[in-house]
Amino acid sequence: MKKNACILVSVFSTVALVVAAFALFFSCRKTYICIEDELYAPVFELLCTEEILPGRFTVISQSEFQSISSTFAGKTAKVAAVITIEKRFAFQPSNEVSDKKAYLIKSADWLPVIADDLERNAAGLQAVPPDLGVKLKTVEEIAGSERALTVAGAYAGDDGYNFRENTYAVCSFLDGAMAAEIDAWCAVVFSKLKEKSAAPQSPAFVAAVGDIMVARGVQEILLNEPDGLEQVFGSTLPVLQKNHILIGNLEGAVTDSNSNTIKTYTFKFNKAVLEPLKKCGFNYFMLTNNHCYDYGEKGFIDTLNALKEAGIPTSGAGLNIAEARQFYHTEVGNQKFSIISCGAYPAENSGFDGKKKAAATETKAGILWQSDELIEAVKAEKAAGFCVIVNVHGGEEYHFKPNQKQKDFYESLCDAGAAAVFGSHPHVLQPSVRHAGSLIVYSLGNFVFNGMEDMNGAEDSEIVRLGFIGGKIVYCEQYPAKLDKTRVFLKQ
Repeated sequence: MKKNACILVSVFSTVALVVAAFALFFSCRKTYICIEDELYAPVFELLCTEEILPGRFTVISQSEFQSISSTFAGKTAKVAAVITIEKRFAFQPSNEVSDKKAYLIKSADWLPVIADDLERNAAGLQAVPPDLGVKLKTVEEIAGSERALTVAGAYAGDDGYNFRENTYAVCSFLDGAMAAEIDAWCAVVFSKLKEKSAAPQSPAFVAAVGDIMVARGVQEILLNEPDGLEQVFGSTLPVLQKNHILIGNLEGAVTDSNSNTIKTYTFKFNKAVLEPLKKCGFNYFMLTNNHCYDYGEKGFIDTLNALKEAGIPTSGAGLNIAEARQFYHTEVGNQKFSIISCGAYPAENSGFDGKKKAAATETKAGILWQSDELIEAVKAEKAAGFCVIVNVHGGEEYHFKPNQKQKDFYESLCDAGAAAVFGSHPHVLQPSVRHAGSLIVYSLGNFVFNGMEDMNGAEDSEIVRLGFIGGKIVYCEQYPAKLDKTRVFLKQ
């Protein structure tokens, strides 16, 4: 009897010890959220810096979890959720189910890219090579000899851009009782992680057109007709009005003066015409041309004052050389632009020499002229973090190809850091080329310039529209245009 009692006590003691051991085991067992290694590092860094404390669980990487030692009862761990990385394009459907949830942490846009040959055919349109190949690249991967295409009419950075690759943290909930708590923690962590990633950047669009001369009946239409803007600019308006920066070469003086310079042609405009031109989209006018001094220094100063009054910037022109050397600075999104214009045109047959008569000095208002100092100034602007645009009035009138002097100077501007060089003065189109990742348009032709119908090629022009991302030309669009007396329209 006594022996049986001892045996019973021994059994109860053993059971008690086993129960106590299991109780101790389960009380020490941790609950984990297991995160894929690639994602764990930024999450861990975020938890350290933001001090976001987990609740009733421990955050662990996938490799660390796999190294947890096993006991006779299995791993001393309980996995409440597993978080992995998933990437998919915007056009791909999600595969979420009830026990899974995706949290967006990063987005990156891929762009379809083609070789940027910039060739024109006889009609003035860009020639498309028969072996056209399209590659998908990020902005960083696009070379200076390539251009991106739109996707269903959308640009990188646009809402609903189909080639946007989204990266998600996908949480699989394994413990339904803790799902709500884990979801709330994930929402905080991954929203903060998303804030730290750069959003896809939208392009800043800079467009340029050639010569704008609104005398000979054009300004009367713009000022007196209710639909004057549509009559003059017609189908080009939608292209002109959708840019952040629109550059035009204003060929003439904005003045009431009647004291014109002795030269073959002199042009002047009513300052009221600047308002419809501004509505057209122009927010920078180049003045460094061979008609800026058509009414002498007074007419030139009147022009500077009229532009200032209308709120239309210019540069490369000023009351003295110090002002003329100043670049125009503006910012679009987080991209900084620096724009300068200069003269580089030869003396006219009439004897008018722009370098001698229109160039600014310490005591005379005028324009900036081609020089080595300008090259160095472009280098400095580039070094300061600006995307530099240079407008040059140079070359030979009615020549369809640039001369060597043009090529040397325009290429040197690109070598110094100019992202784009826009040329004018020849009154006809000249080629566009890529140089060291930059764009040179040697001549944009006549955009609005009545009276050119008898001159070969003088009614052909184009709108060149560049989309910059991170200071790099990503989109390059050329819209051929045709001049018909007082109106301009897009070629079909």
